[in-house]
Amino acid sequence: MSRKSRRSEGTQRLPESELRSQALEWQVILWSGEVSVEEQADFERWLATGPAQRQAWQRVQQVSQAFETVPEQLAGRVLRAPSADLGRRKLLLGLAAFGGAGLLGYGTTRTRAWRMATADYRTGTGERRTMTLPDGTALTLNTDTALDLFYTPSCRHLRLYRGEILVTTAMDPSPTPRPFSVGTYAGVVRPVGTRFSVRRLPGDGTGTRVQVFDGAVDLAPRWGTAMRLEAGQQADFQRRAVSVPAPVAATEAAWTQGRLVAEQQRLGDFIRNLDRYRPGRLRCDPAVADLVVSGVFPLDDTDAILQALAQALPVSVQSITDYWVTVTAS
Repeated sequence: MSRKSRRSEGTQRLPESELRSQALEWQVILWSGEVSVEEQADFERWLATGPAQRQAWQRVQQVSQAFETVPEQLAGRVLRAPSADLGRRKLLLGLAAFGGAGLLGYGTTRTRAWRMATADYRTGTGERRTMTLPDGTALTLNTDTALDLFYTPSCRHLRLYRGEILVTTAMDPSPTPRPFSVGTYAGVVRPVGTRFSVRRLPGDGTGTRVQVFDGAVDLAPRWGTAMRLEAGQQADFQRRAVSVPAPVAATEAAWTQGRLVAEQQRLGDFIRNLDRYRPGRLRCDPAVADLVVSGVFPLDDTDAILQALAQALPVSVQSITDYWVTVTAS
């Protein structure tokens, strides 16, 4: 459920099941312990929309009382911890089971926030994680990433809900080789013995960017014509179309080594990318957005990156709080 939909749904009568799903989604977000200022404001607007929203919220709160013995900090860690342990899923599904099908229903488990909160693997903001999958495939998760893993006798599939991953596929040890694929809202990525990245793009969340570093991949939009990308190419695709392939630099995968590389990049674009690795909000004043940045920067210290920019460019870093920072003209 997008923020836009939360803000615009007040004048229409939603089904009771949808209202309950929204209320539970907000419960998941508020339990996380990492609520942004925008999310808090969105929640308050949603709650003030009308009595139906308030009643749905009260019902979810009544169910939630069963979990009052779970410490708040522990609940937050469980919901957003980057672990393959399914404790998050068990806790949330326990809430669903306690509430009963009449309260939460099947549709609730299909909401975007629910899927991300219960994902098999996830990382927090500024965090990276590397692992080896059961077939030997190497997988690296970038900042703020969530995905599910589906390995069955007939397929090897990753479902990417948010963020970015780098995949180095391995030969399937199964007696009957199973196809490997990565799915997003836009469609499916099918590698041909390769090393590639898949990223959910910001905005409305429907776009996907694929970069191929070795081998090749086939991009299959949900309702469009498939296209093959070769090593050294990248493309964005939506559900109906794939963009014209463009060159991709090997340095695009430097994030796996904890580095952010800029080569004659607009400051505005650089700051937009850096924002992915910091909690809160990092912005660039349009007055300095066209300045040019080059360099190799350590992702594990974004404050140091901002200090380096202030020393190298005619800019200053203005902080309202640690979570609201703007790069402006000096």
